[in-house]
Amino acid sequence: MMKNIKLRLTLLAVSLMTIASTFAQTLSGKVTDENGTPLAYVNVILLSLPDSTFIQGAVTDEQGVYKMGTPKNEGVLKFSSVGYVTLHVKTADGLTIRMKEDAQMLGEVEVKGTLPKTKLTAEGLQTSIRGSVLENVGTANDVLARTPGIIKGQNGIEVIGKGAPLVYINGRKLTDASELTRLQSNEIQSIEVINNPGAQYDATVRSVVRIRTIRRQGDGFSFNLNASDAQSLRWSEGNDPYGAFNMNYRTGGVDIFGGINYARNTSRQESDLEKATFGKYLIENKGSLLNEYKGQSLYGNAGVNWQISDSHSVGGKIEWGTQLQYDVHTVVNDNVFKDGVQTDKLSTISDDLIGDDPIYNLGANLYYNGKVQKWGIDVNLDYYDSQNSTKSVSREGSSMTHDAEIHSTSNSTSKLYAGKLVLSYPIWKGQLQVGTEETFSRRDDNYAITGISIPASEAQVKEDNYAGFATYAFYLPKFGQVSAGARYEHVHYAYEDALTPENDLTRNYSNLFPTLSYAGQVGKIQLMLNYSAKTRRPNYANLSSAIRYNSRYIWQSGNAQLQPELTHNVSATAVWKFITLMVNYMRTNDPIMTWSSPYNDEGVVLVKPRNIDTPFRMMVVYGMMNHTIGIWTMNYTLGLQKQWLTINAPDPRETSGIRVTKFNDKPIGVAQMLNTFRFKDGWQLELGGLMQTKGYSQNLYMKNVYLNLTAAVQKTLLKDNALVLRLEGQDLARQAHMNVDSDFGSHTIRQTNMMDTQKVKFSIRYTFNTAQSKYRGTGAGAEEKARM
Repeated sequence: MMKNIKLRLTLLAVSLMTIASTFAQTLSGKVTDENGTPLAYVNVILLSLPDSTFIQGAVTDEQGVYKMGTPKNEGVLKFSSVGYVTLHVKTADGLTIRMKEDAQMLGEVEVKGTLPKTKLTAEGLQTSIRGSVLENVGTANDVLARTPGIIKGQNGIEVIGKGAPLVYINGRKLTDASELTRLQSNEIQSIEVINNPGAQYDATVRSVVRIRTIRRQGDGFSFNLNASDAQSLRWSEGNDPYGAFNMNYRTGGVDIFGGINYARNTSRQESDLEKATFGKYLIENKGSLLNEYKGQSLYGNAGVNWQISDSHSVGGKIEWGTQLQYDVHTVVNDNVFKDGVQTDKLSTISDDLIGDDPIYNLGANLYYNGKVQKWGIDVNLDYYDSQNSTKSVSREGSSMTHDAEIHSTSNSTSKLYAGKLVLSYPIWKGQLQVGTEETFSRRDDNYAITGISIPASEAQVKEDNYAGFATYAFYLPKFGQVSAGARYEHVHYAYEDALTPENDLTRNYSNLFPTLSYAGQVGKIQLMLNYSAKTRRPNYANLSSAIRYNSRYIWQSGNAQLQPELTHNVSATAVWKFITLMVNYMRTNDPIMTWSSPYNDEGVVLVKPRNIDTPFRMMVVYGMMNHTIGIWTMNYTLGLQKQWLTINAPDPRETSGIRVTKFNDKPIGVAQMLNTFRFKDGWQLELGGLMQTKGYSQNLYMKNVYLNLTAAVQKTLLKDNALVLRLEGQDLARQAHMNVDSDFGSHTIRQTNMMDTQKVKFSIRYTFNTAQSKYRGTGAGAEEKARM
C-alpha cells in the first residue's frame, strides 16, 4: 500500500515538472514586513499592461519567498495580504518587497508602538510582540499566557477550546518544553495561533502556535543570561530557582549556537476525598491526600547552521536533558465503610524516586531548506531517545486490619526515527505543497511489584506511521484566499507483553484527513472559515495493560483495547479593528476518557482509559479585545464552553445495570483580563486575572469558581533594554484551585483541592549583542515525541 502512495507522489512530482516546462521564464523575490520579517501566504499576481489582465499568480512560503513560471516577463506585480496595504510594483526578478500594515483596517492609528496588534492571517491569528507592552514581560511562556486566543490554565498553556498546542519556533517544532522558558520575550517578533492546522501537520495536532523571533543582523558573538527565583507563600520548601545561559556566534553564513539551563520545580496539593463504590456492597472512602513534588533538571543544546546562499541552508542540532532529582511524597489517610460500618482506618505514606537507571532524553535534527528553480524543498531527519526509571515504596498502616509495605519499579526506554519531505511549487493562481512524513517508534516498558498480588509486565510497543499530504492554496481577486488539502496516514501498531501474551495486540489504521479554509475581507471585517478532521491516538502509557499500584483501594492501568478518536472541527473567525470573535464546533467519535470502576467486592477501584460509545460534542465561543488608551493597554478575553455528552454508565443499582448520565446543562465561562500600564523611564505595571466558572468538562463537574489574580512590576535598563528586572505575584487571592465531582456510574468521587500556586517571583535578564540564530530546521515526528 505504501509503495503505491510513494509511487503516486512520484508521478505527481513528474507531472508538476512537466507543467513547469511549459513556462519559459521565472519571476522570484521575497516579501517582508516593515521590520524585515518574512511574510508567508502573501498573494503575488502578475498583471499585464495596460488592461491589467491576469497572467500568473503565486503565494509566498514560510520564508516569504515567491516564484512563478510565466511566458511573459512584463507587466505589474500586485502584492496583497489581509492586514497589509496592497502594493503594485513594476515587474522585475529578484525583488525584495516591504509591506506596511493597514493601520486603518486594524484600528492602530492611536496606539502605534504600544498595542500588541492582532490580525488575521491565512491560517490563524497573528499577534505582533516587538515594540508592544509584551516585549519585556519575561519568557516566551509569559508572552504566550498574554497572547489572544491562549490562556494559561492549571495544566499550562492552552489554546481556548483545543488544549495544549504544538509549538513551532522559526518553523522548527519544539521538542523541549523548557525552551519556552529559555526564549526571552524581547527576542520574539510575532506569535500566530492556528485553531485548525492544515494537512502538513500530523493528524493528531489540534492546534498550533508559531513563534517568529527577531532576525538580528551582523556577525560576532552574542549571549543572554537569565536567572529567576520563585518562592511559595504557603510552603517553605516551595522554592523554584532557574538559571540559563545561551550563546550564538556568527561569521559569514555560519551560525554556531548552544545553551544550558538548570531548573528546580516544586508543587504541593492538599485534597479531601469522598468516594463511593456500588456493587455487592456499598463501599465508602472518606479521607485526605497530601502530595509534594520536588524535581531538578538540567538541559542543554548545541547546533550549527550554514546559510550557503539565499536559496540554500543546511544545519544540525542536538538537544539533551537529564533529571537530577525526582522526589514525590504522598500521604493518604482513608476511613473505609462497608454498608455504613467502618471496616478500616488506613494511613499510606508513599515515596517515588529515581530508579537504578538515569532519567534522560536525547534528540537530534538534521535539515536542508532551499530552492531549486521553482521548487521549494524542505527536508528534516530526526532521532529521539529517552529513558525513564523510577522506584516506589508505599508503607500502609492500619488500625483495624493489617499493615503492608509495597515496593515497585518502573523502567521504560523509547526510540524514535522520523523523516519529513515537503515540496512546494507555484501553479496557476497559487501554490501547491506536497510531502511525506514517516515515523518509526519503539518502546520497552517493564514494571515489577512486590508485597501484593499484582502481575508484573514486560511490554514492547512498536508503531510505524506513514503519511502523504497535499495542499493547494490560491488567491482570487475580490474574493479571498482558499486552501484545500488532505493527509493520508497508515499506522501499524503492535503491543506484546512477554509475561501476559494474552494481552498481545496488533492493529492497522488507514485514514484520510481533509482540511479546507477560506480567508477574506468584507468591508473592514476580516473573515476566516475552517474545517478539518483530526484524530487522537492513545499514548503508550494508556495502552499498557500492566496494573500500577497507587494505594490499597486505588489501582491504575492502561487499556490495550483503546481505539483512536476521530474529531471533526468547524470554526469561524472575524476581526474588526481591535475586536476578534471566534466560534468553534467539534464532534468527537469514540472519545477517550479516564474511567473508574470496581475491581473487586472489597472496595478496590481500577482507574483506566476507555472509549465512550456516544459522541462528544462541544462549542466554544469567545471574543477578544486588544486596545490602548494612553498608558493603559487592555487585553481581554471572554468565552463560553458548552458541551453535549451522554454516557451509558454501568450501575448495579439500576435494574438494567445501565444508567444514562448526561453532562450537558452547565457550560463553563472563561474570562481573562490583563491590564498593562507603561510609564516613563522603562517602568511597567501589570494587573490581571483569569476566572473560570463552574461547569462540566467531559465527564467531570468543576464545582467552584477558579480565580487567579496576578500582578507584576518591571524596570528596563541600559541601551536597547539589555537589562530587565521583574517582580511578579501569582494567585494573590488564593483561589487558583478547582474542586471536582466525578460520576462513573458504579463509582463516584468528590474531591476538594488546595494547590500551592500562591508565589512571588523575581527575575533578572541580561542580553549582550543579540544576534539571533538562523536555524531553519522544522523537525519531524514531534507529536510522536510528545506521546512518548
